[in-house]
Amino acid sequence: MQHFSISYYDGTVSLSNDATLTLMPDHWLIHYVDESGELQAVKWKLENITTDQNLTTLFIFRYGDFPQQTIECKEEALPRALKEKYPSKIFFERKLTHIFKQNNTILIGLVLFLLALLGAAYLYILPFVAEKIASNIPESVEKRLGDAIYDGMIAGYTVDDSLTRSVNDFAKSINFKTAYPITVTVVKENEVNAFALPGGHVVVFDQILLKMKSKEELAALLGHEVAHVHYQHSLKSMFRGLAGYLFVSLLLNDINGIAAVMADNSNMLVNLTYSRELETEADRKAMKVIQSNGISLKGFVDLFQLLKNSAGNAGQYEILSSHPLTEERITYAKAMSREQTGIRDQSQLQRKWIDIGINSGK
Repeated sequence: MQHFSISYYDGTVSLSNDATLTLMPDHWLIHYVDESGELQAVKWKLENITTDQNLTTLFIFRYGDFPQQTIECKEEALPRALKEKYPSKIFFERKLTHIFKQNNTILIGLVLFLLALLGAAYLYILPFVAEKIASNIPESVEKRLGDAIYDGMIAGYTVDDSLTRSVNDFAKSINFKTAYPITVTVVKENEVNAFALPGGHVVVFDQILLKMKSKEELAALLGHEVAHVHYQHSLKSMFRGLAGYLFVSLLLNDINGIAAVMADNSNMLVNLTYSRELETEADRKAMKVIQSNGISLKGFVDLFQLLKNSAGNAGQYEILSSHPLTEERITYAKAMSREQTGIRDQSQLQRKWIDIGINSGK
């Protein structure tokens, strides 16, 4: 006859009693000493015993409806003893297997859910948070980042010093209404392209200058790129693209690390694709700025038309693939140009345009 040490709950109070379980042929016999010191014997009919299914090594059995009695046993020999003593009654083996299977399914589901959640966080939440962080970076830090990116990038280009001086002189005649110090660099590249860096650097490829016919087109181009600087579009886009690396650097307050990561990935700015919303935001800001300077908005129409005419060779002209030029965009520029008032004399800007010496008769 086998005996097992158990904890017995009589169902009337929450306190347990140290007890002994004896397996009888058709019932269980439970002995314990109550609070008064008297030995008590409780009989459980075999057919009314139920098993609590769980995945622990604590075996729990219940008896009766109300008050429901409970016994708990930690002895590992109990399952085997039950199987040998009562071969026709299955206490928990099959159900445990089922629970294991169920829990494995649940466990796999939870793991997949967590993986999906992590994937969503990496693809959507982290870039969103990174963009918000970019919006709150101090201007001084952004300028340092922009300078680091510029220094790392410009070494790969041939700078046209003469055009750079002339275009910067041209740009100084325009109030771009931004706190960022705007510095333009013209590089010799066989592409129609221009892009903005965080903090105020604007890089213009000489091929787009060669195709311009008027000072208004150049003013429109600079206004558009400066608007990208003003709204931190390039900084936000880089943060979104490099969110994983940058997030760790920000957690470590490693500004130099951020600069290094962004400098190493500065090439992404050359082919950076802004969303239609950001391009529209830059267009509208640029038109507002150019209009406030008394410069004709027809420059936007001509600039967009210039880019559209080059669309047949978009693979060569990178700006066409990175800037979503549409008829709607041109139509908007034409409408703004028609409604424009307050165009002022631009003799000084015209002289600087002539000094640049491209398609100006110089």
